[in-house]
Amino acid sequence: MKDDTAPKYVLVEKHIKQAIKNRTITDRLPGERTLAEELGFSYMTIRKAIENLVGEGILYKVPTKGTFVADGKTKKPKDSKKTIGYFLDSSIKSGISSPYYSLVFNEIEKTASKCGYSTVYFSEVSDENLPVILSRVDGVIATCLPRLESTIQRIKKHVPLVVLDNSSVDKSIPSVIIDNFNADLESVNYVYSLGHRRIGFVMGLEDSDVGKNRFAGYRQGLNQNGIGFDEKLVFRGNYSYESGEAGADYFARLAAPPTVIICANDSMAMGAMRSLHQHGIRVPDDMSIVGFDDIEVASQITPALTTVVAPIEKIATTASEMLCQLMDGKQPVSSHVALPANLIIRQTCARRNQSRHAAA
Repeated sequence: MKDDTAPKYVLVEKHIKQAIKNRTITDRLPGERTLAEELGFSYMTIRKAIENLVGEGILYKVPTKGTFVADGKTKKPKDSKKTIGYFLDSSIKSGISSPYYSLVFNEIEKTASKCGYSTVYFSEVSDENLPVILSRVDGVIATCLPRLESTIQRIKKHVPLVVLDNSSVDKSIPSVIIDNFNADLESVNYVYSLGHRRIGFVMGLEDSDVGKNRFAGYRQGLNQNGIGFDEKLVFRGNYSYESGEAGADYFARLAAPPTVIICANDSMAMGAMRSLHQHGIRVPDDMSIVGFDDIEVASQITPALTTVVAPIEKIATTASEMLCQLMDGKQPVSSHVALPANLIIRQTCARRNQSRHAAA
């Protein structure tokens, strides 16, 4: 396919639309993995494009049979099994292709399948296409952010709904979240026990409870260990690998850099490790690193990343079970669940007295 500045999933959408227009596809689409191989894009990119076209009413899915050209069909066949929709807003960087959210979706899909349900993903919503999308699902699991409250309310009016990551302002909507505050508090306590006193922090986005609570846990950890807060030791990232690189670059250039960097997710932690390597700063001998999420690659890199393990499987299982109860007309036993996330110690943290540099 022609390579241009458009997002990859948009290129796939254009390809499928053109194939329908040219009538090279008139009924059933090739499988997602077949399309991925033919077009040279990832499986998740193909999936995102197809779900967007389903949302637009151009395609429709029949569980166990495949994806078809809509030809005016907008509703699920009456004999189809129940379908769970997973909503992840398109404004979230990397979307379903991100290491964290791809794991979340895959776990939701597996859990739903065990219950006999199919799963679809959608991200692009508008006044026009949201009713069409919701007409094809029996319930929705949504990653919630404060800026999405109006969309969350619109979904709630049509189908049962459970939210992830952040609770909704509307507390009648069940939620499954992580205890982000205590997780990063534990990270600070751990590096303090290793002798670190200048503790840097690369933040995530500040427009959600996730970002705010991880930062609050960091600050509480400093406070209870008698370390004063220093604004210069905080870098505002956005969960991307690139912002982790930028954060480590910023810290490395300080006159008195931190001896450890705690990052609000693993992608930023790995970006930070690359940047430190470029500065000739060794991890963990010269500077330690802590992440958050425990994405698959975190244990595979060298040195393996010390990080907080987000219980992704438990998140997906809990949210799916809550939604299934709602879809069956029942109320979940617990409407708001906060799951613990614990630190796993690997190889990116060292005792401060092992560093070549003098203790700060």
